[in-house]
Amino acid sequence: MEYIRLMYKSSTRIIAIILGVLIFSQYLSAQTLPKEELVFLTSAWKGERFADGRPKVSDALVERARKIGIEEAWQILNNEGYKNQFEGNWKMVHDDVPVVGRAVTARYIPSRPDVEQQVKERGQAQGRKGNTNA
Repeated sequence: MEYIRLMYKSSTRIIAIILGVLIFSQYLSAQTLPKEELVFLTSAWKGERFADGRPKVSDALVERARKIGIEEAWQILNNEGYKNQFEGNWKMVHDDVPVVGRAVTARYIPSRPDVEQQVKERGQAQGRKGNTNA
């Protein structure tokens, strides 16, 4: 239990970024966004990027994520404001195998605090008011 608490405290931001980037970066593997727009929307990412601008999460971080339980991961994401990064009603086929990796989002990117902040700041600079779709 102490291990989980320590891990939770020290890894909150890292896990949120890792999971968010994993989900978001693979969605863009068949991207239609220009590289500049992608870099702008994911400007919170300070690490390496693929040639097309997608954030490149290291294999080492993906491996570290294997040691984190799903409940801890979702709690960390929720605490960091990532309230819409969940897809429910999945059925476990092999509950003894950790499922970690780069995911693909097929159609819909839910609201994310890091992306929303960038869009709102740009909109404000352009004189726009309201939410990100205003």
